[in-house]
Amino acid sequence: MTCTMTETEYVSQMLTKIKRFAEHHSCHVWFVAHPRQLQQWGGGAPNLYDISGSAHFINKCDNGIVIHRNRDEKAGPLDRVQVRNKVIGNIGDAFLSYDRITGKFMDLDDDARSK
Repeated sequence: MTCTMTETEYVSQMLTKIKRFAEHHSCHVWFVAHPRQLQQWGGGAPNLYDISGSAHFINKCDNGIVIHRNRDEKAGPLDRVQVRNKVIGNIGDAFLSYDRITGKFMDLDDDARSK
């Protein structure tokens, strides 16, 4: 049997089924995805639309979290991590510092963010 469904249609149906499953079983389902190859990437943080396959990953999610590590010394400390969170329509940012020795992330205060 040949499938005539596009990738976008498939992703939409799959996400709908997973959302129904989670609601029925009162559980959370997490997807972890890397962004598609960003052809024109300038070093900034990607967003949920950058997940390969479909914009439905952002359109249908209840929570979307993007974690981006700074790799440009000109943009600030290399241990800075930006977390973007889409939670029920609200978008916010948190900046964390990664401690390689302990493997922990620590919240950066306002003074450290501006550096």
